Amino acid sequence: MALNSLVRQVRLVSGLVLMAFVIGHLGNLCIGLVSLDAMEHWRARLLAPWRSTPGMILLGVSASVHAVLGLYAMARRRSLTMSRTDLVQLVLGLVTPPMLMAHVVATHVAGQLGPTFDSSYGQMLAVYWSFAPMYAFQQLFVVMIVWIHGALGLYSWLVLQPVWRRIGALVLPLLFALPIVALLGFAESGREVLDRLANDPSWRTHITDNLGRIVAVTVQLQAVQEGLLAAYAAMVLLAAGILAARLLRDRGRPVQVLYEDGQTAQGRRGLSILELGLGSGVAHAHVCSGRGRCGTCRVYVDSGARALSPLNDLEDATLARVGAGAGVRLACQARVLGPGVSVTRLLPVYADASAARAPQDWVADPVPALAEPS
Repeated sequence: MALNSLVRQVRLVSGLVLMAFVIGHLGNLCIGLVSLDAMEHWRARLLAPWRSTPGMILLGVSASVHAVLGLYAMARRRSLTMSRTDLVQLVLGLVTPPMLMAHVVATHVAGQLGPTFDSSYGQMLAVYWSFAPMYAFQQLFVVMIVWIHGALGLYSWLVLQPVWRRIGALVLPLLFALPIVALLGFAESGREVLDRLANDPSWRTHITDNLGRIVAVTVQLQAVQEGLLAAYAAMVLLAAGILAARLLRDRGRPVQVLYEDGQTAQGRRGLSILELGLGSGVAHAHVCSGRGRCGTCRVYVDSGARALSPLNDLEDATLARVGAGAGVRLACQARVLGPGVSVTRLLPVYADASAARAPQDWVADPVPALAEPS
């Protein structure tokens, strides 16, 4: 498997592992609508796999790999031209790791305090709802960020698959409903915890004793978090520096793309046909936002084929899947390295995800189709 395909597969698998972990947590919070005891009962079933040694290793490796590959993708960008969805994904992807670190470190250290330490939902919810309410808002913010980031990524992948026709009507409502129900469960279980703290002195004493054990290792927690944050900040700065260098490189070597309707796109050498077009305001279908997945940005190269970068493994696989003929390239993958190229867009600019799921249903005849349908 070539490097591009390998990176894509590893990032996808690591993202799915993290999504499964988050779904388990949100599912457990949903049960808070029933009772705190029900949450504890189902906790063993929903979260036990992640508390085993293999599960913790898998989760840790997946989180680390996904964060690193996210920074790698950022560093590899050749342009800052991106869709609103991509911009949201980029921002959320950058802020998620540091926000999760506090929770992960606290949970891990709590697990090292000994078998007598109570790491139950009751303990954590008491901290959130009574002793440190600001920490509760932080965790809710983290949940929202992680879920939006994961849901957008999952949707962007699934919507291009043929199976979406059968599962889309089920997946979309779940993506919206699960975090909402989880927040309701969090609120209801919090109400129960506050009631216990007020009316059960022995339980309150038990909670405060456990909380004192956490406070005793606060300095240790802060040291670990600061070290992790410093390492992550260094990685972000490195990725940003590489990105800046890529943006500045070849600025003095302009190239041009001429389209079938006479429009012209201009920019610096090394950008893809799609990046040049979007940067110049030329409308272009690109359902997967330039990831080489959908094939909707494909163009026929009328002239200047030698000015383009060679086919890569992702482009070759996608072109084969959509049944593209000779002389066809993906605009998102074909980089302009020479003075210029002349192309014809093969799909209308309004092409949607169905053009990726069933390319045979979309006729590659752009001349009459480039205008918006009436």
